Amino acid sequence: MIRGHYLGVCQFIARPSRALLNLLWLTLVLWPVTASARPQSPLEAVTDNISYNIGETVRLRISSPSSQPPPALDMRITLRYGGESNAILERAPLTAPKSAAGDEYREAWKVPPGARTGRYEIDLVGLDPKTHQEVFNLRRAATFAVHRKLVRIERIDLGKTFFTSGDPVACRAVLRNLTDRTLTGLRVEFSERYWPWIAPTSERAGVEVFPIVTDMVIKPGVAVEVRSARAAVARKVTQPAVQQYAVVVWDSRRETVYDIAFSPLTFIRPPGPGSEMPYPLQYVYPNLASVNTASYRQFDRAEFGSTAIQFDRNHTMYAPGDTATVKFTIANFTDQPWRDVTIRASLRSLGSAEFARQIVGEKMDLAPSSARLEREVKFVLPSDGSGAYRVVVEVGHSTGEILAAGQLELAANPLPKSLLVFCAHEDDEGAHAGIIRAAVENSTPIHVVYFTSGDAGSCDRYYQHSCSPAEALNFGALRMEEARASLGHLGVPRENIFFLGLPDGGSGEIWSRHVAFSHPYLSVLLASDHAPYEGLYRPNLPFARASVVEAAKELIRKFQPEWIYAGHPDERHVDHRTNQWFVVEALQELLREGVVTPQLTLLVDQSYGPGPQKPAPYHYEKHTLLVTPEARAKAQEASWFYQSQSGNRNLGRIRSRDQLPRQEIHLRVLDWNEHEGWNKKD
Repeated sequence: MIRGHYLGVCQFIARPSRALLNLLWLTLVLWPVTASARPQSPLEAVTDNISYNIGETVRLRISSPSSQPPPALDMRITLRYGGESNAILERAPLTAPKSAAGDEYREAWKVPPGARTGRYEIDLVGLDPKTHQEVFNLRRAATFAVHRKLVRIERIDLGKTFFTSGDPVACRAVLRNLTDRTLTGLRVEFSERYWPWIAPTSERAGVEVFPIVTDMVIKPGVAVEVRSARAAVARKVTQPAVQQYAVVVWDSRRETVYDIAFSPLTFIRPPGPGSEMPYPLQYVYPNLASVNTASYRQFDRAEFGSTAIQFDRNHTMYAPGDTATVKFTIANFTDQPWRDVTIRASLRSLGSAEFARQIVGEKMDLAPSSARLEREVKFVLPSDGSGAYRVVVEVGHSTGEILAAGQLELAANPLPKSLLVFCAHEDDEGAHAGIIRAAVENSTPIHVVYFTSGDAGSCDRYYQHSCSPAEALNFGALRMEEARASLGHLGVPRENIFFLGLPDGGSGEIWSRHVAFSHPYLSVLLASDHAPYEGLYRPNLPFARASVVEAAKELIRKFQPEWIYAGHPDERHVDHRTNQWFVVEALQELLREGVVTPQLTLLVDQSYGPGPQKPAPYHYEKHTLLVTPEARAKAQEASWFYQSQSGNRNLGRIRSRDQLPRQEIHLRVLDWNEHEGWNKKD
């Protein structure tokens, strides 16, 4: 009986069905999963691009994570718009692969003219071609974005790289109509590099914008060249300088930007003999004279720079009245023994006033190069408001000689029970780094929200050419990851960081002209009217005021912060000022709903460059946070993670502890619950 059963099994294996072969293949592929206990898909799918324009075809490549080719299954896809359950395509067949290996791209979906912009998801299903039974089903096997780009600036040519102040700057630009309809009334402008959504500083208020064409017509799919022999004049400089120029395509009313692109880098020099040449932004130092070979050598005050005493520097920010626990180690690094020494610790002001003193050890002997002694002291900080203090540890001989000394600075500030920070762009949290670090050190619940994903800022410098929608999308994802790394260095966990994915520079359009969910803003670089990124707080958030305010309300309702930080309402960068506008609109609606009270604390940045718009009617109260050198050093280091922005240049501007500012200044908005509608046109 046993023998017969064995023969039957052998005969079954000798004549396997296609379904069994597929099952055996999947078992072999999945075998490493059992060994490593790591989740792994039987197949992998990838699109041939990360974002597609209307009318383009999404192509999908299917492969195996192992060296085995994928089985000959009937591959089908289900396509959904991110965040929705209804399918656009339900188990639609993929085209056959072009090679027997089955690893080439297959046509999956031609994006129709009416497709919504934003992120899409693909489920991959494998069916046995004979039995039509489901062999596997991979949820979200691949994702991609769809954009709608109307005009593309394909090329900018200035004719030469080197200019002398006063030289005429010529421009030749090539524009292409990407749509299936004729575009009329286009306005093409040339100027020094700028973003239309950032008001110029007082120094640049006189920068001229030259209209190359004011009423252009481009037929569907056609590329048109525009020229000007004198589009600008090389600016006056006293030292050689790096310069870029911009070409911007507007609609006829100069309200909507269709595309913006920047020229290759040029150099402007003053008349006369040559002088020191500049380095572009991607280099650490702006010029050779800035090369710093000294600042890193002395990071502590000289009198407290002994390596004999080392502090645990992870907790230096407290609330008034807290008990500060200071841990440190002591070692004798001299070649002579320390005999009959006393270890003293004292709590002092930054001056000479002493609040408390403790004897940590008496009549101790420390041999040369002995193991470090671990000690700690506890001091109750004054409870009468903010204060800056230092804990001084000294090793003294019975004769009164101080053999070693070290100090750790502490700061005490009133702290909230919970904190929510709204930022316009990735890297804007630097204005709040002190309070963020204070919250982390004191286990205060803190969450950080970014309205935009910074797709514009330095995108062209990152790629060394002007950005396509796919490149802007990829660059925005990079900036989000930089923010996670930077905040992670300050101690904020990834799960407490949220992104809404608005377009960089588009907040003003969203606030003023695209109010309703049904009328979202089509962004310039992303060429999307819904947030196309992965990992957002809300997938495919419409670029409309109502949806942004609703998301802000949901976050405030969810985390119930005692303090909220936002941008200043008068900033010249439109994303910064509308940051505060979105937050206040959300707060005022929540106030009417009884979710928050007028006593909620709203703090905004200082205004670093007020714009030309009508100033906000609010009243403010200065709010000063005392920050320790340790927290400031963390913030300085955190900025280095923004390599796509100025992290590389900041790394060449390392400041010692004595050079780091000890204060972080914000403004408390005293009447945020008043003045409704002052910034609305609708």
